[in-house]
Amino acid sequence: MAQRILEPVDAAGVAAALRAADAEGRSVAVRGAGTKIAPAAADVVVSTTKLTRGLDHVAGDLVATVPAGVSLDSVNDVLRRQRQWLPLDPPRRDRATIGGIVATNDSGPRRHRFGAPRDLIIGIEIALVDGRLAKAGGRVVKNVAGYDLSKLMCGSLGTLAVVTSATFKLSPVAPSSRTLVASLSDLRRLSTLALTLANAPSISPTAIELQSPPYRLLVRFETTESAAAAQTTIAAGLCEQFGASTSVVSGVSEADMWHDHETRIFETAGTVVKIAVLPTDVAEMLSTVERVTASASVESALSGRAALGILFLRLGGHASAHARIVGDLRNAATARGGSVVVVSAASEDVTKAIARWGSVGDAEPVMRAVKARFDPHNILNATLAPWD
Repeated sequence: MAQRILEPVDAAGVAAALRAADAEGRSVAVRGAGTKIAPAAADVVVSTTKLTRGLDHVAGDLVATVPAGVSLDSVNDVLRRQRQWLPLDPPRRDRATIGGIVATNDSGPRRHRFGAPRDLIIGIEIALVDGRLAKAGGRVVKNVAGYDLSKLMCGSLGTLAVVTSATFKLSPVAPSSRTLVASLSDLRRLSTLALTLANAPSISPTAIELQSPPYRLLVRFETTESAAAAQTTIAAGLCEQFGASTSVVSGVSEADMWHDHETRIFETAGTVVKIAVLPTDVAEMLSTVERVTASASVESALSGRAALGILFLRLGGHASAHARIVGDLRNAATARGGSVVVVSAASEDVTKAIARWGSVGDAEPVMRAVKARFDPHNILNATLAPWD
């Protein structure tokens, strides 16, 4: 529980709140809409949800500066008036705030084509614990020497500073969309098919999502109607060479299918982990997932960007087995230079039994040094640091 909950309405208010907390030695939890990792108890909660004023869309330059408290869907509702959008599709984007998305570097299936926030951000404004506001990149020239602040803040989880606004490069809204569904009984072979599609020179899918169960790929094409049709045909031919059966969905059915794809992982009870390995190691990791979940008799669901090496696994069933499964998966991923991060846990007991991050290896001294530079008294989201 927090002693105080503060909801500043502008960047100066956020900076003042941080300066006061730092001077008083009070711990601070930074919170947006609460759709991501929940910070532990702190003396003060600084909420960014009232930072909603000042959206600046420069359509001619395909650029927008967005306040941290606005939800992604609300931002895109405005941008689509000019047939543009911020091409991010993380879970719960109807509520997820821009500040939270940047702080977690969160993304969704379209990361395959457009990248994560770190790839799209070109400028940022942050509030520092000493009460200063700093700006970097984009259409401003002031910077903090030695750091690319915009990218540094992506994935920092509010442990270094508070994002008050961010500037992004945008994309035009595609006039047409369709998704090819390719089903195959062999999960390893399906991951190989994902790589084949990703490397095919004649197609440019915006998403290649692996799903299990059932074993299938969702391959999305968003472009002109004729180009989407032509690329879908080419992709279907490649899938059929692998022995996969195919079908095509569009319109309302397509939107519903993608919504179901998201909710099967993030809107269902259980422990959710993010597995990151090289794309060429995905097949082996999938075999490990099947083996350890089967041996524990735990129900599971899996999805992710197979061609990028990013998978999300939801573990159901008895939570008592989750810690062992995560440990086995972490060992397998670490041996390949990858990682397994706990996104959410089924219960408090699971949280206590599983280290959220696992080892960060040789990066820890550098991470500690950066933390000390930005937050010398360790007041900001301190329990989210990967060494805790």
